[in-house]
Amino acid sequence: MKSIFEYNDYRTFLKEFYEEKKAENPHFSYRYMSNKVGFKSPGHFTLIIQGKANISIHLIERFADFLKLNKKERAYFQELVLFNQARKHEDKKRHFERMMSFQESSVKILDEDQYAFYSEWYYTAVREILNFYPFDGDFAKLGKMVEPPISQQEARKAVLLLEKLGLIQKNETGNYVLNEKMITTGYQAQAVAINNHIINSLRLAENALDHFPRDQRNLSTVSVSVSPAGYNRIVEELRAFRRRILEIAHNDEGINRAYQFNFQFFPLSKPLTEGGDT
Repeated sequence: MKSIFEYNDYRTFLKEFYEEKKAENPHFSYRYMSNKVGFKSPGHFTLIIQGKANISIHLIERFADFLKLNKKERAYFQELVLFNQARKHEDKKRHFERMMSFQESSVKILDEDQYAFYSEWYYTAVREILNFYPFDGDFAKLGKMVEPPISQQEARKAVLLLEKLGLIQKNETGNYVLNEKMITTGYQAQAVAINNHIINSLRLAENALDHFPRDQRNLSTVSVSVSPAGYNRIVEELRAFRRRILEIAHNDEGINRAYQFNFQFFPLSKPLTEGGDT
């Protein structure tokens, strides 16, 4: 069986542990495993595997004992459980970054640089600025091109990361140009990383209200009531519109500024059931 450090979902880890033990011993069962951990019903373990129930804090140690994990594996298993079960973004982010800190963790090996790209709002800003700004190596000047400005050290850090990820490269004249390459992360990492980026983008939008005059920004909202089918249609329209925005930007000429474009579409109420109740 794979090392626990190769997992970013504890439910998958437990499922594969059970399947391996079952293959070794046909008498190994959910009931046996549940009794060892302290569940009253073997069905509860099934619910955990299916994502319909969680592991409480005091049960993490019982599972660790049953799984015969060493000290470092126990620490990783705890962070893994807390990460998967966290509901708030900040909690999920904290536990994920602790998982990345383990030297053995494949999360660190596969996702560290990609995750970092979304951790600071100015990485994407610098990338877009380099699409039109003739950067000559002066990181202080590059930092002042960003709105709001970033430090010389932050500008240097952004360029080094973008180059490492292959998102920019130097051309024959020595200037940086954008590559068409896109970055990808593992599924679990992606959720945390993208949420980091969305939260930072929302904060930028809030700052833009006071920082830019009305003729240099366009912020608006609309509230609607729709059916599930209507919701899906709007989501598809947003996807199509986003593709159109990217097409316009890709074919644009005379580029002289970088912009941030946000989409937000979220519930303002609980749904009404067929019986008229929420």
